[in-house]
Amino acid sequence: MSIAKPLIKPEFKILRPDNEKEVIDLYNSLSSESIYYRFRGFFKDFEKYVRSVFSDSRNIVYGAYVDGKLVGVLEAVYLSDGCYEVAIAIRDNYQGKGIGTRLVAYAINDLRRRDAKTLIANTTPDNYRILAISRKFHGVIKCMYDECTTIFNLQAINVDQFLN
Repeated sequence: MSIAKPLIKPEFKILRPDNEKEVIDLYNSLSSESIYYRFRGFFKDFEKYVRSVFSDSRNIVYGAYVDGKLVGVLEAVYLSDGCYEVAIAIRDNYQGKGIGTRLVAYAINDLRRRDAKTLIANTTPDNYRILAISRKFHGVIKCMYDECTTIFNLQAINVDQFLN
C-alpha cells in the first residue's frame, strides 16, 4: 500500500522587490527548526537579509503560492557567471507536500533558460528534506563535519516529471 501526498497545485512566480514584505512575513512565520535548517543557525534579521537579496538584480527569488498566499521561497543568489547558490524555505504547515520539490524544479527550469550551468546548496547533515530533494535532482552531495554542500549540474537534470 502506498501513501499518496495530498495534491496541492501551487502557482510559481518570480518575486520582485515589492514582494519583500511577503518574504519577510514567510520567514517570520517559520518554526525555530525551519529557521535553523534554512539559515544553518538561529537567525532573526530577516528584513535586512531579504533586502540584501533583492538589492542585487542578478539574484532571482522564486515564490510558491497556494490560494494567493506565499508558502515557499527559493533564492538563487548570483555567485559568478552561470553559477548560483540556492536556498529554500517552505511554511511549516506546507512542508512534506511536494511544494519544495516542485519549486526547485521550476527554479532549475528558469535558471537553465538564463544560461545557468551550476547550482550550489549548503545545508546541515541532519536536514533530511533538502538532502532528499538534492538526491531527486541528482546533485553531488559532499558532507564534512557540520555542513553538506550539493552541486547541481543543470545540463544533466530533467525536471519535466516534477513540473506536471
